[in-house]
Amino acid sequence: MEGARPAGPPLKANAPVREAAAAWALVMLGLAALTLVGRAVPAVHALVGAVAVAAFLYVPTRLLEARGEDVRDAGWRFDRLGADLRWSLGACAVVLPLFAVAFVGFTELLPRLPPQLREMLAPYASAPHFRLRIPATWEFAGQVAGNAAVAFSEEFFYRGYMTLRFEERWGPVKSALAAAALFAIGHLLTPEPWRLAVFFPALLFAFLRNRTRTIVGASICHFLSNIWLLLLEHAAF
Repeated sequence: MEGARPAGPPLKANAPVREAAAAWALVMLGLAALTLVGRAVPAVHALVGAVAVAAFLYVPTRLLEARGEDVRDAGWRFDRLGADLRWSLGACAVVLPLFAVAFVGFTELLPRLPPQLREMLAPYASAPHFRLRIPATWEFAGQVAGNAAVAFSEEFFYRGYMTLRFEERWGPVKSALAAAALFAIGHLLTPEPWRLAVFFPALLFAFLRNRTRTIVGASICHFLSNIWLLLLEHAAF
């Protein structure tokens, strides 16, 4: 007589996680293929960022619609804007100055490290020379606008759609960790180990999403964090 098979969770219980993982894999494979083509065709390379933004918005929107949901269910809503602003700006007021201090110490330490270790930890090849300046150029304005689009689309995909699906199966902590891990791995489309560090701010974005149940506060914090880093890099190099 055969032994009884160990009981496990019903297959349907894992369906939301599988759906989110499949959506992530679909988007990443598409972007990876485009990135590879872009190495040979500069015009294609220039489009990768715009295609990524479009994919992060389009794919989850269609998957939500297929379930009879809409973008509001994934946190794309502005009816809690006051709370979103309070939480996101409050978090930035605490975290960004601390990050600036850490950035200064880190970039001054980097030149003293062995070259191979330095390349793993950061993209900076030279010693910093700090000077206060905000570039008044169209290029910098374009970077700011691009970061706004990237921040909102990534938050909609990871802290919105994917976290919504994960929380159908898991609690908020495990969902936040899973979304942050996939967020970090997704940044390896540019295969540099230091890009995995985005795992840590992703946890802050998850916290903000959990406080207001929207992606707006997380998007604001994500955008301001990106611009803060951009300004620090312009000041240092």
